[in-house]
Amino acid sequence: MRTQIILSTTLITLLTTTAFVSLSAQTISIDKGQLEKKLDSLFNAFNNTASPGYAITVIQNQKVITKKEYGRASLEHNVPFNHNTIVTIPYSEGREFISLAAALLDQDGKLSLDDKVRKYFPKLPLWAESVTLQDLLNHSSGFCDEWATLVLTQASMNNRLDESQFLNFLYNQPDPQVEPGKGYMYSNSDFGLLRLILEKASNEKLPYYMERRIFKPLHMLSTSLRINKETVIENHAFSYFSDSPGVYKVWLRDKTSPGGNYFILTSANDQERWAGAFADKNSFVTKGFERLRQNARPIPVLKEKYYTYGHKIKKIGAYETTIHMGVSGYSYLSRIPSVGLAIICTTNNHEPYSEKLDELAIYLLQIDNNSKKQLQKFSSTPKPIKGEELQKYAGRYLSFGENFQSTVQSRTYYTMKVIGDSLYWQYSSTEILPLQHIGNGVFKDPDFAVWLRFFRTHPDSLMQVEAHKQFGKPEIFNWVKDTNVEPFYPREYLQKLTGKYYSKHLDFYLSIVLNDDGKLVVKRPTIADKFLQSHSADEFILLTDFQETDYEVNFWIHFYFNQAGIPTHFDVRHGRLMHHRFDRINQHSDEK
Repeated sequence: MRTQIILSTTLITLLTTTAFVSLSAQTISIDKGQLEKKLDSLFNAFNNTASPGYAITVIQNQKVITKKEYGRASLEHNVPFNHNTIVTIPYSEGREFISLAAALLDQDGKLSLDDKVRKYFPKLPLWAESVTLQDLLNHSSGFCDEWATLVLTQASMNNRLDESQFLNFLYNQPDPQVEPGKGYMYSNSDFGLLRLILEKASNEKLPYYMERRIFKPLHMLSTSLRINKETVIENHAFSYFSDSPGVYKVWLRDKTSPGGNYFILTSANDQERWAGAFADKNSFVTKGFERLRQNARPIPVLKEKYYTYGHKIKKIGAYETTIHMGVSGYSYLSRIPSVGLAIICTTNNHEPYSEKLDELAIYLLQIDNNSKKQLQKFSSTPKPIKGEELQKYAGRYLSFGENFQSTVQSRTYYTMKVIGDSLYWQYSSTEILPLQHIGNGVFKDPDFAVWLRFFRTHPDSLMQVEAHKQFGKPEIFNWVKDTNVEPFYPREYLQKLTGKYYSKHLDFYLSIVLNDDGKLVVKRPTIADKFLQSHSADEFILLTDFQETDYEVNFWIHFYFNQAGIPTHFDVRHGRLMHHRFDRINQHSDEK
């Protein structure tokens, strides 16, 4: 929630807004001069030599109304960003193109989306006998997410597997994560396996197939499925991210995988052709997505209608907008041309900006925006408070969040501590942040536009927190004081949990030891030591470097015991890891 950027942002945003049938045949009038002023008001902050770049195109009825460019393609060499600048669409945002390739191979008779995956890879486990290509597209296969699982053995999601390692990872999976064909869990392995199947069916490497079958017919000559991220590409812009206001660094944290490494390179000018393909009801692109929709299902754990192949149905005012986007939240295409409006925006800025594009769409659609949610205004002037008064805010707070990953609700814990006459926010295992008292239960992060408002709905109710993040994409997070008391375990109990554990699926050993301070430590040969934090009965938290950022997420460890009270194994859980078993393989002398 601080400045870490959670998800990839070198992306394309193409937004075509369309009305309901009752509003069909409506037209909107666009004043080019006023539109360009609106664009400047949204993007002029980036119109300098020290900011990443943006290229925006506004299209109405397949006619370009305006093009605007801001910022730099290269901050190192002061190269301006323009409509020919090639950017990388982030990982999940590229799924639209892979899905289209699957639909085209289905239409060409090279495969069927109803084919069983074991037809192409017979060594896949027997439990996957019923799994189809459609299940891969719907994330209902039951296959483990390779990254959410492999972070148990690797310190970084940037590590590369070769194709044989990836396939062995799937071949050795002992049981499904969800019921095949019925359950749901977001899994990068699904699209990794899909890519390998598409290559078998087409007898062609996917980048070359997509160039021949999709991009060349559309004359998208700057667009490709990237083969090797080390290849030098003319006009390609590196991505930048910011971990402090106004200071940018080169983004080098893209995940890699032999199956799912489907980064799409493209430019704003090429996206005009992509938009045109969706505006043509007879194009192979439109027909391909008609095929995909036949058996697609929205992600069942999200409130809005959002398909895993990258299309999200959203209303802007009375208008229905089908936004093409990945789970990282960045949009790049919509349809149903009742008002014929499209917005294209490419960037090498690794920071969300969807709020700006929503505001632009609202402006173009001439929607009354008086109902736009205004940011709550807070003071930034610190006020004194006594240490004893701070104690009512201290404690552990629980944050529940909507989770695209699975039916498992995400759980994040934050701890507030009183040190001297100040309240501190334990943000992570390594970061503790001082908070400034503003007054009336409001505290501020002194370095960022983040305010925490503590309140009770009733004098006897639990303390709650509204966390107002007002930089980047503004968001409000809600926490409630955790009623679970962190259990105290005697040293003798913790000693029982120590030993060597083995994952048969990963063929990987780890050890749990008890240090001199009475803390359990997970020791792995490939990762720095991590503490196990006690949470509830027989359950611990293992903080894991899961995302591409500098912060850690909770993996849940639950121990299981035999009738004699001796631990036999533990299970690891996460939003993209329903269960992963580690068996205890050695015993203490008093257990034999």
